[in-house]
Formats: sequence, C-alpha cells, structure tokens
Amino acid sequence: MNKKPSKKKKWKIVVVVLIILCVLAAIPFYIITSKLGRINTTKITENSSELKIDENKFNTPDKNENDFINVLLLGIDSRDTSTDPGRSDSMIIATIDKKHSKIKLTSLMRDTLVDMTGHGPMEGLNQDRLNHTYAYGGALLTMQTINQNFDMNLKNYVKVDFWGLEKIIDSIGGVNIDVKQDEIQYINAYMTETAKIKKESIITVKKAGMQKLNGSQAVAYSRIRYIGTDYERTERQRKVLSEVFKNISQKNTLELYKAVDTILPYVETSFTKTELLGLASSVALNKITTVEQYRIPEDKLGFTTYVNKQYFIGWKKDETITNLHKFIFETDK
Repeated sequence: MNKKPSKKKKWKIVVVVLIILCVLAAIPFYIITSKLGRINTTKITENSSELKIDENKFNTPDKNENDFINVLLLGIDSRDTSTDPGRSDSMIIATIDKKHSKIKLTSLMRDTLVDMTGHGPMEGLNQDRLNHTYAYGGALLTMQTINQNFDMNLKNYVKVDFWGLEKIIDSIGGVNIDVKQDEIQYINAYMTETAKIKKESIITVKKAGMQKLNGSQAVAYSRIRYIGTDYERTERQRKVLSEVFKNISQKNTLELYKAVDTILPYVETSFTKTELLGLASSVALNKITTVEQYRIPEDKLGFTTYVNKQYFIGWKKDETITNLHKFIFETDK
C-alpha cells in the first residue's frame, strides 16, 4: 500500500515519466520550471484526421481527454544519428489518468504486425512491423499507426535515445538489477558492440546476482532479446525504468538539479513547454501516486505468424483493443 505523500512530495511531478520512457520520477515543480529551456521540442500536426484519430470514439464522458491524457513514449536505438534515424526499440503508451489518480503504462511489442505501408521485404503490402514505423516516418508515423490499429488518440510523444539513457542512469548513480547467469554474456556482447561505435572502454559484468549496473550495463541488459521472448525483454526494460524511478525519488534537491541537467538534453518532445508544465501541475494537483502496467498483445491474444517469410507477432484485434481500452479508460471499448 502506498504511503500518503507529504505536503512537500505532493508537488513532485511526473514530467520525467515522459522524459525517460515511463519512469514516474519525483522531481520538484520548481526544478523543472527552471530547466525547461534544455528540453528539445518539435512541432507536429494537431489535426486529428492527420493523426488517424477517430474523435467520435473519444467524445464521450468515459473517455474524455481532460480526464485521460495519452502520450507515446519512444526509446530509440540509433547507432549514428547523423545517418541512421533509428528504430523504436521501446514503445509505451503512458496514460495520465486524472479520473482515477493513476499513471498507466502500456508496452507495445516491437514485432507486432500492424496495418501500414510495407517497406523492405514487406514492400507492396499493407502490413509491416510496428517498430519500423519510426525509421520510415519518425514519431508521427508511429503515432498514426498506433492510433489507426489500436483505436487510440495519441497526439504527443516524448523520445529518448538509448545512448542518452546511459547518461541518465549514470547521472543517478546506476540501478540495482538481479542479473541471471545466462544474461551476462549478452550484456557484455551488447556493451562491446556499442563501445566499438563510440570508441569507449567498458566495465564487463562478471557475476550473476543482485548488483548495481552502470548506464552502459543497464541499457545492454534492457536490450537482451536472445533469452526468452520479446515479452521478457519488455519486462527487463520495465525493471530498469522502475529502478530509475526508485533512485530518482530518493535524491535530494541538489542531486536532482544535477540529474535533470543531464537528462533533459537527451529528450525530444512534441509538447510545448507550457503543456509540460500543465501536465506537471495536473499530476501534482490530482495527487497521482499509483502506477499500473500492461502489455499488448497479451499472451492469450498474441501468436506467431509469418508474412513473406518474415517473423511477426500476430494479434486478435477486437479483443486486444477492447482489453486495452478497459485498462486505460476502465470501461468497455
């Protein structure tokens, strides 16, 4: 059970939920206001039809956007940002649910087969992999695709590159993770791959068990995809982000100032600075302290499928959309 927040803590806000891929971080309001100039903002269309939003499905009391603010969180895997736009390695719908005083985080599987213009091996088809949308059309295409396939109303996004996430984790002193024996080789392999590109040295993980991982180690851990399934991979990502939140929430004001200075330059968002402050205020005033998590497709609604000899995660559309809306809006589709 959550403890009742103190008067001081109730003004800590959730802007960093958006900043570091679903992390509900406790950063005081006055710190964010003094640092807003360091956030990279990008203007996108506000036209619902261009965003592939069916407003008729959201003009109802139980799905009013004044009560439910849905934001796309993107974690981008980009080797060389000057030539490679990256692919969305992590996609999460973050919901600020003011009606029920909750933050809701919905992970979307990267290999999900969705309706969109196909590219590469899928060229000429109207289907492709969800995580390819960012490389083909940036955050806008990713939002459009999610809105169209899952009957959502995403209008804004927040993006951070995983290389930036390394800096963020290092700025808060690392994260505590229980590493399994069979995960060690993949953590070290991912770090070695990245170190060659960045021309940096690494500190390898040498043993299993609970231990503090630095930024490079934690990001490599979250990227493991050869153990278990993609479902387990998203669980690793959430573990890392949960530990980031826990660590940030324990920092004093001076430490938070330093952490925010490191975090914000790695953030890109379509929100204006005024809108970010509005989000911060709404979270504080509604005393939101509960975080709930969900993943689509669920195990029982997802299945392996192949198109043009390419592996995808297929999903039962009607049931998936119904359950997603039940989770986010706490009502039927």
